Amino acid sequence: MFTQIRRSNKKAVSPIIGYVLLVTFVIVLGVIIYNWMRTYVPTDELECPDGTSLFVKDYECNNSVLSLTLKNNGKFNIGGYFIYATTNVTQELATRDLTLYMSDNTSRLNPTGIKFSGEMNSLKPTNEETETYDFSGTDLNIYSVEIIPIRWQKERRINRVVSCSESRIKEIISCG
Repeated sequence: MFTQIRRSNKKAVSPIIGYVLLVTFVIVLGVIIYNWMRTYVPTDELECPDGTSLFVKDYECNNSVLSLTLKNNGKFNIGGYFIYATTNVTQELATRDLTLYMSDNTSRLNPTGIKFSGEMNSLKPTNEETETYDFSGTDLNIYSVEIIPIRWQKERRINRVVSCSESRIKEIISCG
């Protein structure tokens, strides 16, 4: 009788050991997956280096064509920019994206933005580039433009686009 009780205890103990091993395995697997997934989440926000700057050196507006001469007056190369415009005198925030009106279709970035010709970050300090926008066929009046430089920066061996929102400029333009 004593041996019979002993055998029944062994049978009751073996499923408990199985459950303990299963729970331990799941916890260890969860820790491994968590540490692996954590590497895919960026820890720091990508920012442009201090000293990134772009300004409108000159502009010309005639016959629904706007030509902007942009100059890199910063310390670092710039790859392109986002451009927005105000279409009303009282409008303070530029919301109209002018990318669609760019004359050179090869310079457009999807969904928005403009890349300077050449390689990534091709506009070197003190260099200039002239961009042309054609508004013919529209009744668009431009009162000011807001330009935000962009750069390509390597993050974990991958080139990523970084918006230099701290270097945003606004230029009043009379074009209507």
